[in-house]
Amino acid sequence: MSANENEISSVSVDGADRPPTKSVVTANEFLDLGISVWYTQGRKRTLRSKKSKIGRFKDYYGVSPLLCASMWEDLQRTNIAEANIDDGSKEHLNPKHFLMALNTLKRYPTDNEREGPWNINRDRGRNLVWYFLRKLQALKGEVIVWPEDWGTDKWIITVDGTHCWIQEPVHPDWSQDRTFYSHKYNKAGVNYELGVAIAYPRLVWMNGPFRAGKSDVKIFREKGLKERLQSIGKKAIGDRGYSGHPNECSTYNAHDCRGVRKFKSRALKRHETFNNMTKRFDCLSGRFRHGVDQFGTCFEAICVICQYQLEDDMPLFDVLIEDIMEEN
Repeated sequence: MSANENEISSVSVDGADRPPTKSVVTANEFLDLGISVWYTQGRKRTLRSKKSKIGRFKDYYGVSPLLCASMWEDLQRTNIAEANIDDGSKEHLNPKHFLMALNTLKRYPTDNEREGPWNINRDRGRNLVWYFLRKLQALKGEVIVWPEDWGTDKWIITVDGTHCWIQEPVHPDWSQDRTFYSHKYNKAGVNYELGVAIAYPRLVWMNGPFRAGKSDVKIFREKGLKERLQSIGKKAIGDRGYSGHPNECSTYNAHDCRGVRKFKSRALKRHETFNNMTKRFDCLSGRFRHGVDQFGTCFEAICVICQYQLEDDMPLFDVLIEDIMEEN
């Protein structure tokens, strides 16, 4: 992507025929619109530089104005019907409502907290937020894809489960449902299985949500990823929790040479970097107040956003470095 704030581009453009964009909004227009929600004209003058404005924008929406413009264009031009917002509704082509949905992911306000700053009825605001979040979620069909050709590499992805804290689900008999227990939070939670490509910065596998009581290795074994790796003769790299499946997932091995150990360690740390990117959004970093289905919508929408960030201003570091290549 270009660093030019006025240029709109997309991580998902693949050369296919796409419909034209009806509502064209530049990065600078998104910046002004987003800041105006929170700052009066007098207060905006205190933001003397464009850099400080962009910083405030990211604080409220989690992404840069340039990425907003990219996603806004793709939501109108995508060939995925479930993701396209160009359905004849003026409300759905209003960029302010799109920003309101991004703010919900970043700051996770209640309906009452949203009503004032956005000057919108509670029910209408809630409906518009979930409309855009589901559209972003559906965009995963273009942004988060499993490549057809992995080349000659044997280790192609890192795999890990990421837990998130949720409101305690209702159990018909007991005060708590132990199947949702997360050992990472010591509270109710859900788990998503993520696979990040090693050779380039892309999330290529996303599976969930699962109850947090189900272990990472059980999800790997039973929910499709192991079988997919088997079918193409490739391997993942995982932490020690994935031990027991050496033909599909490589874990710590005391017999590895120093270079291989360093390579595996860097690959897993790189994966953790992506997990941390998702937790920069408040709806995933704290207790999620809505249901599990709505959690899936928010989580997958955030992963789509993070993939845009990987392509633009927050790339993952390279796993393979010269020091590793020189190791025996």
